[in-house]
Amino acid sequence: MTRLRFPLLPRPLRWLGVAGVLGAIVYFSLLRAVPGPPTPTPFWDKRLHFAAYAALAFAFAYATARQRDRPYRRAALVIGGTVGFGLLIELAQGTLPYRYFGWGDLLANTLGALLVSVWFVVERRIRYVRARKLAAELNQN
Repeated sequence: MTRLRFPLLPRPLRWLGVAGVLGAIVYFSLLRAVPGPPTPTPFWDKRLHFAAYAALAFAFAYATARQRDRPYRRAALVIGGTVGFGLLIELAQGTLPYRYFGWGDLLANTLGALLVSVWFVVERRIRYVRARKLAAELNQN
């Protein structure tokens, strides 16, 4: 079976991506005050939750790409870590006067995190190649 080659950035850059997504979620969830009542269009709010936690789960999966030898443990770590972080954020929001804990938000976070399951299936057909090596090969052609 031919595998699709996919660039793998150096480990520090992969984890920097995770930190960036975590930072954005913390900023928009806890640090940025939202004026007035909760979002007037809850469906839009849930899509943002879904997208944010899907991005976090994908970043986490990419950061742990070298640990593919234990796929079920890795999937549990990625999904569980992402859902756990979503729960912590929701609990923290419940303590803030300008935010609230929302079961719908937690559900959207969880569904976003579960989307990474599709990546774990697709990843079986991928061969990671160091980004520099792939770039050098492309420059030769």
